[in-house]
Amino acid sequence: MKKIRVTGYLVLALAFWGGVDSSSTYGQRPKRPFTVAEDIGLTLFNVQGGGSPELHFSPDGKFFAVWTERGRLDLNQVEDSLRFYRTQDIEDYLKSGGEQPPKPAWVVTLSGKQNPVIDKWRWAGDSSGVAFLQSKREGADAGQQLVLADLRKKKIEPLMPSAEDVRVFDVRDREHFVYVVANHSRGERTLEAESRTGSFVATGKDIGSLLFPDLPIVSRWSGPSTKELWAVVDGKRFEVKHNGTPPDFEERSISLSSDGKSVGTLAPVDDVPPSWTKLYLPPPFLAYGGGSYKPQHAIQAGHGTAKQYVRIDLKSGAAQAFVDAPSMGSVGIITGEGPPAWSSDGQTVLLPGTFLKAQESEQARPCVALVNLRTNSSACVVTPKEGYTQNTDPVDNYHEPVDPIVDARFGANDSRQVLVTFDTEDGTPGRTTSYEQGDDGAWRATGETIGAVEDGPDGLAIKIKESYKEPPLLVAARKEVSKVVWNPNSQLENTELAEVSIYKWKDAEGREWEGGLYKPVGYQPGRRYPLVIQTHGFAESQFLPSGLMSTAFAAQELAGAGILVLQTAYGNRNCPISTPSEAPCSVGLIAAAANQLVGEGLADPERIGIIGFSRTCYYVMEALTTNPIPFKAASITDGVMGDYFQYLLSPNGEYEEVIGAKPFGEGLEKWLKRSPGFRLDKVGTPLLVNAASRGGALEMWLPYSGLRSLQKPVDLIVLNSSEHVLTNPAARAASQGGSVDWFRFWLQGYEDPDPAKAEQYKRWRGLHELQAANEKERGAHETAAH
Repeated sequence: MKKIRVTGYLVLALAFWGGVDSSSTYGQRPKRPFTVAEDIGLTLFNVQGGGSPELHFSPDGKFFAVWTERGRLDLNQVEDSLRFYRTQDIEDYLKSGGEQPPKPAWVVTLSGKQNPVIDKWRWAGDSSGVAFLQSKREGADAGQQLVLADLRKKKIEPLMPSAEDVRVFDVRDREHFVYVVANHSRGERTLEAESRTGSFVATGKDIGSLLFPDLPIVSRWSGPSTKELWAVVDGKRFEVKHNGTPPDFEERSISLSSDGKSVGTLAPVDDVPPSWTKLYLPPPFLAYGGGSYKPQHAIQAGHGTAKQYVRIDLKSGAAQAFVDAPSMGSVGIITGEGPPAWSSDGQTVLLPGTFLKAQESEQARPCVALVNLRTNSSACVVTPKEGYTQNTDPVDNYHEPVDPIVDARFGANDSRQVLVTFDTEDGTPGRTTSYEQGDDGAWRATGETIGAVEDGPDGLAIKIKESYKEPPLLVAARKEVSKVVWNPNSQLENTELAEVSIYKWKDAEGREWEGGLYKPVGYQPGRRYPLVIQTHGFAESQFLPSGLMSTAFAAQELAGAGILVLQTAYGNRNCPISTPSEAPCSVGLIAAAANQLVGEGLADPERIGIIGFSRTCYYVMEALTTNPIPFKAASITDGVMGDYFQYLLSPNGEYEEVIGAKPFGEGLEKWLKRSPGFRLDKVGTPLLVNAASRGGALEMWLPYSGLRSLQKPVDLIVLNSSEHVLTNPAARAASQGGSVDWFRFWLQGYEDPDPAKAEQYKRWRGLHELQAANEKERGAHETAAH
């Protein structure tokens, strides 16, 4: 991986924020080991697995709010909080010589079964409070209700009936807001009718909705539902329709106008003109995932074959295009289609990813565009890199070959300043570039910040300061002065964290990689340690002690138990995803890292384990069936494995691209050669298989059933959660704690004396005996062969 290129703006930002002194916070000698329970109880400013922290000033600048989440293992609940601070209190704190930070003006704390509890929160346009979606008691999969946390009353109040299931919303004040409801009544009626007949038609149903129709996640997300747009205008609630028909639009892209009487959104074009097929061409050099994923495609004439940004009048339901041109997503660009942003006077709209109307002689390029509704004119603010020319600029985590737009919004100078946030390769908070319009009308970049920074009035800035080895702090700053406002994890003062460092290596093809190396607590140079390799990427800019995800991974916990842990890079930049080379390339980077750690005398070659999660389950199964290094133990959780059974459960082109053919006729030969599921006889490593819910057990069934039939050591655990990235405390304890127990058992011969785990170890001792017998038999065969 190439070294990060630091721009001038970034140098200033790092110098500025680096001035925060947190040595007093974590200077004491830590005492207790870091455990799964401690990991679950950490307060984070981002969702599990990374992502951008959420902190926002109110529209009038008098307050700011910040969201946090932690697990309560004692209650088996996820606890979300919104902390409201007065801007004046923060300014006084920065001016004074005192060290006592101000207390929040109000803290909203809600609990639920899993994330999200407080979801999609945003300030009301009148700064009276924050609106958000509150998950129902059973969790977000059972539905969400729109509520307002009224800052003046210090009270949470519903904005709509509790029976409705709200997906997205936008709000100006109590009298003006919109929301999208998923109406599941049609699906419920269909299910009821099916239960009363002697048979029903299953053709066209997916296996999940057929076998598990009553699961909330299935009924809410997979079952048939009707999308409804509801509005409250001048206090009157009604469903938005045009001539009796609900409008068709992208629900994730709605934005309420400043007067609360219309919404901006994306909508399919009723009749795409033939001229668009030649005027708005796809980018020839657009590629993701190591250059192999090329989603661009030409626009086709006809109904609904392209999208454009439109303005829907809430009273009439009529839609009018902002510009007579398609959105960038219409040609396959997969970012930059967020909601429009409105200026404070409602006369200017910012579109985060659209073409502007082109003439026949022009080569149209998509851009972040401003539309002046008063003059009916439009102009580009910035034309991002989206593959229309070959990019030769240096790339790093913050500057990719293409510019993935996350958000575009107006700045403090309203319609003369635009802030555009771009995504990162690893999904952590990216860069935000400020563009300002000069007196000549031209737009120019005037600055860039890296990470989660929220700019407030008069140069005040709020930031989350953290890194892979620094727990997060809420920090306020103005000019050269910066202070810690809140340290949410002061308990870590008495916790012994493993030393973490950036580790770099090259694979056999000379590709450069880097990850996070967690050295065992009490590390002694010259001693070899058991090694666990955790896959799926590493985030340098965020404190994620599990290594990355809260499912299966437990880096700090394993290091606290005397195990060396490498959180590896994710191969999506340099490995060609969705091709037959994806898994071999990813296994190559894993094997190269393990061999280097062995060669440097850090890792014991006889005690190496590996953890796969989500897509990297495929890489682990590839590694176990090709045996580039002798793994002592392995685990896979809730993931893709490129096997025949998963293909049959959900036939799709991705599996065909990964293997190189359909698994029928001559294509079956490629599956027999390339799919790990057909090579389970080559596996010599004990495997822990974890499924997310009973339905998820179907997805993970083949390696478990196949290895069990081959008399190879395998254990299947079903987590009582439908979450992919786990937040429910009990499920996390089972998943992360299970990883610690599994690898300590196989790599260290250790058994937790907890009586509640007696049956677990009895089962694993049986697997150990089976593994010993298999190794003895394999050794005998090898001796006979020689």
